[in-house]
Amino acid sequence: MKRSAPDSNAPHEVDFQHIPTGGFFAECTQPSRQSAEEFALAKLVSLGEDPDVAAHAVALAGYTAADARTYAVRIYPTRTAIPPQ
Repeated sequence: MKRSAPDSNAPHEVDFQHIPTGGFFAECTQPSRQSAEEFALAKLVSLGEDPDVAAHAVALAGYTAADARTYAVRIYPTRTAIPPQ
């Protein structure tokens, strides 16, 4: 069965990982993938990540964390936003 792509306009979860310790923090829900990416980019830059490296990590983020340097980010649709299989 072919799976459909997640709806980018659906709410998305965002969480961050401190790579040296493996600890996750700052989980939140944003109204869309775009707003989740904007939030994640601003947060990574505020934590001291290079803006270009952070932007690349944000673009790759999904259910698996995408690494910047010291921090990683995950961005994925909320469970309620995932279409039934």
